[in-house]
Amino acid sequence: MPRKIVYLIVTCLSVFVFPFHGYGKTLAGLVKEGNNAYTKGEYDSAVTAYDDALKDAPDSPYVCFNKGAALYKKGDYEGASEAFEKAALNSREQQLEAKSKFNLGNSAYKEAEAQKEKDLQKALEGCSKSVSYYQEALDLDPDLKEAAENMEMVRLVMKNLLDEMQKQKEADQKDQEKKEQAAEKLKELIKEQETALEKNKNIEKERAENGDSKTSDKKIGELADEQKAIRDKTEALSKEWPDGEGQDNASDEVPVSKHLENAVKEQEAAYGNLGQKNTKEAANNQEDAIKELKEALDSRQKESNNGTGQNDKDQQDKQQGQQQQEPYSDEAKKDGGDQTQEQVSAAELSDDAQDILNDEKENKEQRRAMIIRGYKEVDKDW
Repeated sequence: MPRKIVYLIVTCLSVFVFPFHGYGKTLAGLVKEGNNAYTKGEYDSAVTAYDDALKDAPDSPYVCFNKGAALYKKGDYEGASEAFEKAALNSREQQLEAKSKFNLGNSAYKEAEAQKEKDLQKALEGCSKSVSYYQEALDLDPDLKEAAENMEMVRLVMKNLLDEMQKQKEADQKDQEKKEQAAEKLKELIKEQETALEKNKNIEKERAENGDSKTSDKKIGELADEQKAIRDKTEALSKEWPDGEGQDNASDEVPVSKHLENAVKEQEAAYGNLGQKNTKEAANNQEDAIKELKEALDSRQKESNNGTGQNDKDQQDKQQGQQQQEPYSDEAKKDGGDQTQEQVSAAELSDDAQDILNDEKENKEQRRAMIIRGYKEVDKDW
């Protein structure tokens, strides 16, 4: 079995932040208050100050941008995306728009990362969205090399997700095959139980016409043995039935396993009554057992019909060219322009991503220098 390797990828996922001045004392004071709170790590206070500033300048791309940075640091990536989107939309500066798109890529990735344990398809879609934002940032500012770097890393993450999704799909297929095999066994049990009931009715009819005899007693004994064998098969199927089968059905649907347990009880009672030559009561038990078995099969079919929420294959195929692994770290301080390296992320990659990482090794020192250097703040006095 191929050995999995854990690689440490160290890179700076920067959120660019701009100082803001020039709208008048009150507005400038609010923005300065927000900037100071941000620098201290008081992000709630920073957001409050920026919101107050936005009351006077609702369309300011710079205040929206800084608000987005504070929300990002809080972990509110959805709110950050809204703020960065507004900054990009209202900006007349191509560089600011590029950095807004870059930060939208960061936020989209963070949201995708949160989905990895819940929904691989949503995580994949979020990563794809992140890559699109990074590409838009590069189109606006080809010198924004961090966008190219992050885009490459997200593509590696996407490749990893696709590998996981393929493994999950294969596991689901095996589970489905197991359930289908169990359903076929259930159909066979229904046929066997119906045959046993028909034999019982024939014996009853014969006894009614001719009375008890050694022949009828022998037939009852043979039927009792058959009934016991059917009970044993039903009990075995109940124990091996896939876990949780029928549990997710709508309304108050009884699980398959419960129907099987009920069928076993009726079959046991039928066996006991046949042992006492009470064929009429045994027939009632057999009819109830058939009813439970058919309801078990019906529940199985309903569960199968409801369990179609699998990942859409077409969506996966669209993502095949986008490969991934895991980024990154966080952001920039507010007014000073110093880049901070806050996180180290580890990703466990499958072997088919190793060749990509080997290529990365050749540029390791150059890459590290770029990560440490980061990007300076825009010089313009906003």
